[in-house]
Amino acid sequence: MHNKSLQIRLAVLGHNHPDVAWSYNNIGVVYHRQGKIDQAVDMYDKSLQIRLAVLGHNHPHVANSYNNIGVIYRHQGKYDQAVDMHNKSLQIGLAVLGHNHPHVANSYYNIGCVYHDQRKYDQAMEMHNKSLQIRLAVLGHNHPHVANSYYNIGCVYHDQRKYDQAMEMHNKSLQIRLAVLGHNHPHVAQSYNSIGCVYYHQGKYDQAVDMLHKSL
Repeated sequence: MHNKSLQIRLAVLGHNHPDVAWSYNNIGVVYHRQGKIDQAVDMYDKSLQIRLAVLGHNHPHVANSYNNIGVIYRHQGKYDQAVDMHNKSLQIGLAVLGHNHPHVANSYYNIGCVYHDQRKYDQAMEMHNKSLQIRLAVLGHNHPHVANSYYNIGCVYHDQRKYDQAMEMHNKSLQIRLAVLGHNHPHVAQSYNSIGCVYYHQGKYDQAVDMLHKSL
């Protein structure tokens, strides 16, 4: 479907039109979800080049392209390139959308995830907390993205062996997820699993087994 759309847009609008860039972007998203990373990067880059040429260097759609490429780099383990892409996205977001916008929060969140993968826990915590504060202010206290922020902060605490703080964050995430997503959602299972892991490292094995069974 996306390729059919692309062919029409190329024929009617030409090769340098924002709608053509969107087609390349959408094809890249599908390739990414299929795990076809090289094809995804190729599509995202085609989209980015059109957006830079047509929309300029400070447009939210350009920030979107940088973000998508950054996510790919993270999955490839190219962490420095990932941070570079997410920072480019962040700077555009700050300049165009302001400091309290969900897209800016997403950039902080993504940078935090890369820092976590690099075991730069202090930097990761700083980024996730910035993301959380924006999300709380803009989205409210019962939004899945807020739950994701609590969850990732909990994971950082866990890797720092700060188990009490990790448990607090994971429980906050779990309560939101249960309220918003219901009792049978993969993210709820993810929360139970992570709480179980914290209990395990605290030596609370009965509670750990209970949580892991709920996740299972």
